[in-house]
Amino acid sequence: MFLMTRIPFMNSAQSVGLPVKRYLSICIAATLSTTPLFTSFSISAAEKQSLDTITVTGEKSDKSLKDTASAVTVITADEYENGELKNVNDVATSAPNVITEGFGAISIRGINGTGASTGGYAYITGGRARISTIVDGVSQVWSGYGFTPSKLWDSNQVEVLRGPQSTVQGTNSIGGALVVTTNDPTFKWEAAARAGLDNYENGNIKNNLAVMINAPIIDDELAFRIAIDGSKGDGWMNYAQADDELDTSPDVEESKNANIRAKLLWEPASNPNLSAKLTLNHNTYDGEYLNWANDVDDNYASETLTLDSVNRSNTRLQDSTIDSIATDISYEIDSGLTNHFNLSYLSTDVAFEQYPLAFPVSSKKENWALEDRLLFNDTNSVWSGIAGIYFAHNKSSIDVDNKSTMDGNDTIITSALFGEANYKVTDRLTLTAGGRVENEDADRYLLAYGSTTLDQDTSHTNFLPKVGISYALSPKTTVSGTIQKGYNGGGGALNWTTYEYYYYEKETVIAYETGIKSQVTENADVSANLFYNDYSGYQAFVNSEYIENIDSAHTYGLELEGNLWATSDLKLNASIGLLNSKVDSDDTSDKGNELPSAPNTNLSAGFTQYIGNDLSFGADITYVGEYYSDLSNTSEYKAGDYTTANARIQYVIGDFTIDGYVTNLTDEDIILYNNSNSRSSRAAVGQTRTFGISATYRM
Repeated sequence: MFLMTRIPFMNSAQSVGLPVKRYLSICIAATLSTTPLFTSFSISAAEKQSLDTITVTGEKSDKSLKDTASAVTVITADEYENGELKNVNDVATSAPNVITEGFGAISIRGINGTGASTGGYAYITGGRARISTIVDGVSQVWSGYGFTPSKLWDSNQVEVLRGPQSTVQGTNSIGGALVVTTNDPTFKWEAAARAGLDNYENGNIKNNLAVMINAPIIDDELAFRIAIDGSKGDGWMNYAQADDELDTSPDVEESKNANIRAKLLWEPASNPNLSAKLTLNHNTYDGEYLNWANDVDDNYASETLTLDSVNRSNTRLQDSTIDSIATDISYEIDSGLTNHFNLSYLSTDVAFEQYPLAFPVSSKKENWALEDRLLFNDTNSVWSGIAGIYFAHNKSSIDVDNKSTMDGNDTIITSALFGEANYKVTDRLTLTAGGRVENEDADRYLLAYGSTTLDQDTSHTNFLPKVGISYALSPKTTVSGTIQKGYNGGGGALNWTTYEYYYYEKETVIAYETGIKSQVTENADVSANLFYNDYSGYQAFVNSEYIENIDSAHTYGLELEGNLWATSDLKLNASIGLLNSKVDSDDTSDKGNELPSAPNTNLSAGFTQYIGNDLSFGADITYVGEYYSDLSNTSEYKAGDYTTANARIQYVIGDFTIDGYVTNLTDEDIILYNNSNSRSSRAAVGQTRTFGISATYRM
């Protein structure tokens, strides 16, 4: 078992004095960080003397991690298959400058994954997600709140790509992308089962169960794989009532989810150049999903939400379903020339009901997507690259039934041509040029409060170029630099306060990045990235009322990652993320302010100690610096500035693996998003101390 960790430097906005706990945490991290630097490579216990060769797929073509110009962290299944990390967002925060934000999603380099608007406001603003989650080639994005995070059971790896990925990934990736690859069928019998539970600080228990079966249908030609996982129980949040709100509401603590995935792989013996795969996925989520607390008197330390009908203090329970089907066909036309075809359909049905004051909301989304790309990579040629076409039809609708009905629908049709070419000038020097020409036709309709309607029909064509250079200092070390453009669409919306309709424009970014990836020795790896992002038309959510374009803003920073085998049985790892963000526009009162959810520093470190071939244990510690929850940098809206520690142990008995873990070991009070003001007091809080255990059987 291997773990990746993280602990950051002190934010410039926080006080100089540090609690003893935080001081010790930073000292531990600093000690570990003095070892030869950091990387994102992964190692299994059976291969603890050497580093894996990691393959990155997030740039639409398979590359080794060393040869990937993007800032990317790859986390393999060895690091999360014990059940400690529940979903892709939990895994993603292993990467530098990636933090959990308060709406079921993450922030990368100060860019909120759910988009400019948050929570329920996203429904009426039409805001776009900024970070795309792609699972087996199917994009799963939701603006406002991450209701249905992707699960991890029977997956192979998670790639965290930081910075705009619009050239290859297109829509909803101006901030980055999470690429999840699940395990494909194999032509041999396999089976696995895992059972576990989490015991929270409030005494509640959530049970987890997962199974997998893989079998050939026709030897070496046709095979299937089915993976099922789910959980059920009461969560870690605490609830109280001002009067009889809990007595008249459903069980607000309980939640359950299930994920079913089936794959069919065909590699015909009569045509070894052809590979076809069908993937079906069904996810359901029911019950509690919010992490809002209003115990402001003790600074949210009790993680308690008191339901209050009079003061409009509510919680929400969801009933959500995601279904998808995808077909992948790969055909090797000639040596070094391969065509990949993907056709997918995604249906998302998200609904929630509010208690104790009724506020039913339902939203549906259907997306058809087709992509065909040609990969050329002849080892005898100085040219390599990718060229492709993309088409998507996205239809969504919303229905809000409160005091006055609100309903609307969007239809977005996207078509694109994209490509990237690499020219090998010498054995060491490679030049890269590429781009994406994307047209978006958007038709947005919204009717609110029975008044006038918003009816918007727009069409835009954007060119998103990319240029790069890489140089191999040695067979083990590569330096690179890229300049590329990212894009996120505009829209039309309703002002939450004035009930007037308005429009906002697209946002773009020119991203400059340079990096180095190196296997320093057989036992040490390091990667480092410097970046500068120049935003135009940055979409800001103003006063929780409307989206406004800010003419210019920028971010810049440094990221370091590394692994070191200090001995044949001791693995150390660490990462550092430094970030600076600023609003540059003269036409706003927010000039000079930091972007929301953009801590100046985060740093982490950890270790894994192996004892023989059967026993291992480890720990990690993470610090996230202080940041603001709003663009106005309201002092009451500060969040972050927390340190968490986790520990785990694993014992292998033949085909059985027993795992135990503790997350948030010191029961740190975590504020992810703060909305405390004179009108209301609430904050999105992080998970309390949790004890977990799981048992896995593989055959």
